[in-house]
Amino acid sequence: MSLIDIAKSGSIEDWDVAISVGSDPNELDSYGTNALSWMLKMESAELFRHAIQKGADPLSPYSTPGNVVFDVLNQNKESFLQILVDTVSVWKNSNHLLTRDKHGNTIFHLAVLESAESILEVLVDSLTEEIVSLRNEEGRSVFLEAVVEDRLEVVKGLLSKFPEVVHHKDREGKTALHLVAERNLHALCSYLLEEGNVSLEIKDELGNTALFLSASADAVECLTDLLYAGANPFVWGENEESITRLLDREKFGHSFKTWKDFVIQKAILGAGYVRREEMIDYIRKEKPFKPEELTKAKLVDLI
Repeated sequence: MSLIDIAKSGSIEDWDVAISVGSDPNELDSYGTNALSWMLKMESAELFRHAIQKGADPLSPYSTPGNVVFDVLNQNKESFLQILVDTVSVWKNSNHLLTRDKHGNTIFHLAVLESAESILEVLVDSLTEEIVSLRNEEGRSVFLEAVVEDRLEVVKGLLSKFPEVVHHKDREGKTALHLVAERNLHALCSYLLEEGNVSLEIKDELGNTALFLSASADAVECLTDLLYAGANPFVWGENEESITRLLDREKFGHSFKTWKDFVIQKAILGAGYVRREEMIDYIRKEKPFKPEELTKAKLVDLI
C-alpha cells in the first residue's frame, strides 16, 4: 500500500510499517500533493500529527506553489493548525521554511493574512532581517502585509525587532505610512507617526505623499494626524493635481474643511509658521478659499 493510500485510510500502524521499509514521507502523488495533504482532506488529525513527528515535513512543497501549511491556513482548519503549533519544534528548521504559495507569500506572510497569531508566535524566533524583507507578488514584506491587515500588535513587534522595516516599499513605491493613510487605519497611522521614524514627504511611484493619499481616500482622521505631524499641506499628487482641487472635485467636504481649518490656523500664527510663504503662493495659485473665507481668516491683504 502506498503512503498516499495509507494517508487516505488514516492508519498509524500501516504508516509506521511503510516508513520502516524506507518510504519517503514527503513523496508526491500524481496531483503533485503529498500524504499530509490527503490527511488534511480526510480529516485524519491523529495520523497528521504522528506523521509529522515521524519525519513528514509540512513545509515540503507541492509540485505547484504551496504546501499543506498553506492549505491549513487558507482553510482555517483550527485543529490542524493546533497540531502544527504543537509540533513546531520538529519542522521549524526545515530547509523548506521559505516555500511560497502562488501569490509569492511565505508562511510568515500567510500567517499575517489569515490572522494565524499562534503560528507567528511559535515562529518568531525564526525571523531574520532577510526573511522579514522578502516580498510577495504585491511587493509587500511581512511587515507591509501586517500594516495592510491592520495588525497593530504584529506591526509593533516587527518594528521593535527590526526598526528598518519602516522604510519598506511595495511594488507601487508605497511605504507603511502611504498604506495606512489611503485606508484610514487611524490607530496604525497614529502609532507610526509617534514611534515609527517615518518620512512624511516620501512619494510613491505616482508622485503621491501619504497626505495626498489620505485626501484621495477621504480619510479624514489620518489626514488630520498627518497635517498636525508636519506633513506639507501644499502638495500635488498624480496627474499634477493639487490636494485642494482633488478634495473639491470629489466633494470631500469634511476633509476639505479640515484642510482649510488647518491652513487658516497656521496663517493666523503669521511668521511662526515655517511654510507661510509657500502657503501664500499656493493659495494665490490654487484659490482653494472662497472670498468670504479669505476675509474671515484675514488673508485678503496677503492674497
